[in-house]
Amino acid sequence: MQISSAWAQTETRLTWLDNRFRVDPAIEQISFIVTREQPSQSVVLVAPDGRKYYANRHSKTMSWYTDNGMDIVSINHPMAGPWQALGKVSANNGIRFISNIQLQAETLPSQLYQTEVLKFSAQLTQNEQPLLLRDFLDRVQLKVIFYPLTSILLNQSNQSNESAPIEVGQFSDDGQKYDEVAGDGIFTVALNVDVEPGKYRVEIASINGVFKRVVEQTVLVYPTPIITSFVQSHQPLTPHSVDIETKADQMLAGSLAAYLVVKQPQQKPTIIQQSSHLQQSHLVLSWPNDAQIGKAWWRGWAYVTDLLTQRELVFRLPQQNYTQVAAVAADLSSSLVQQQLKQQLIVHHEQQQQQRLFWVVVTNIVIVISVLVVLLIWRRKRVVQSDLIVPK
Repeated sequence: MQISSAWAQTETRLTWLDNRFRVDPAIEQISFIVTREQPSQSVVLVAPDGRKYYANRHSKTMSWYTDNGMDIVSINHPMAGPWQALGKVSANNGIRFISNIQLQAETLPSQLYQTEVLKFSAQLTQNEQPLLLRDFLDRVQLKVIFYPLTSILLNQSNQSNESAPIEVGQFSDDGQKYDEVAGDGIFTVALNVDVEPGKYRVEIASINGVFKRVVEQTVLVYPTPIITSFVQSHQPLTPHSVDIETKADQMLAGSLAAYLVVKQPQQKPTIIQQSSHLQQSHLVLSWPNDAQIGKAWWRGWAYVTDLLTQRELVFRLPQQNYTQVAAVAADLSSSLVQQQLKQQLIVHHEQQQQQRLFWVVVTNIVIVISVLVVLLIWRRKRVVQSDLIVPK
C-alpha cells in the first residue's frame, strides 16, 4: 500500500525567444525549472496580470529555490495565462516546467521498535511513472521526521500535544547503502528508529523549498526487544564476549542472528557471525583476548523475526569502545614499598612470636596438669596399700 500526495503530470520544454509559457486553468500546481547563463542573477517571474516575483520577494503560494545557474519556482494554484521569465535564460536548456507531481511513500509498519533500522522508500512520479528529471531531483531533499504525540485529559476530552520534532533519516537516490539504483527516481533511507518508545506522527517532507509536500502517518514505537551486554576479559586466556538476548514473548525463537566487526590493538578488524539454534532466544559471540595493549572496539547488527507479524527486524549494535591494559606490577625498589614490606615482616614476626608463646604456655599447663594427675593417682594407691596391712 502506498500513500500519495497528488499533483499532476506534464513536463514541457519551452525555448521561445521571449521565454513565455502558458499555464492551463486546470493546473493546480506547477514548477518552473529555469537554467541561466553564467554569471547571472535569478530570473524575474512575470505573471499574466503583470505582477513581478523575485527570488527574495515573492508570494506565499510560491517556493523559490536558487543556486548557481538555476532557479526552480513552485507555485500553488498558478494564475492561468501567459507567464514570462526575465533574465539570462540559457538558450540550450530554456525553461522547463512540470506540473502536479505525485509524492508517494511506502507505508510504515504501525508497530516499530526502538533502535530498529529499516529500509524505507519514497518517489516522485508523473503519470504513475518515476520522475527522472535530474535537474529537479538532484535538488530535492526528502526527510523523515518524527513528531512525538502525548495524550492528555483536558476538560474530559482527549487532546494531543506535540513535542519537538526528531529527524530520523534523509532519503537519497545515489545507489549507495540501501538505495538500489542511482538516478532511478526512487529515494531510499535507512530509517534508524532511535527514539523513545511512544506514539508519533511521521512526516515524509521536502524541506529545501524545491517543492512543498508532506505525507503523514501515525506509528507506535515499542521498547527494543533485544538486550545486549558486553563482558570484557582481563585475563589472556579468557575471551571477550557479547551476549544478545531477545524477549521470548515477542520474537520468534531460533530466528536470532548476529554480525560483529571487532577491532583489537595492532590488528585488522575481524568479523564474527553466528545464528541461534532452534528454540534458542539468545546468542553469545566471543573473541580471544590477545593481551595487546591499546584501544579496541566492536560494533554490529542483530537480526530477528517478530513473533506476531513475522516481520524481519534489523537492529544496529552501536560501536562500543574499550581499552586493553597490561597488569601493573609492584615496584619493589621504592622506599615506600620497602617500608611497607618491612612493616609486614615485623607484624608477621610478632604474630609468630605470639603463636609460639601461646603454644609454650599451653604445653606447660598440660605438663603441670599431667604431673598433678600422676601424683594424685600415686597417693591414692599408697593409701589403699597401707590400709591392707594387718597389725601383729
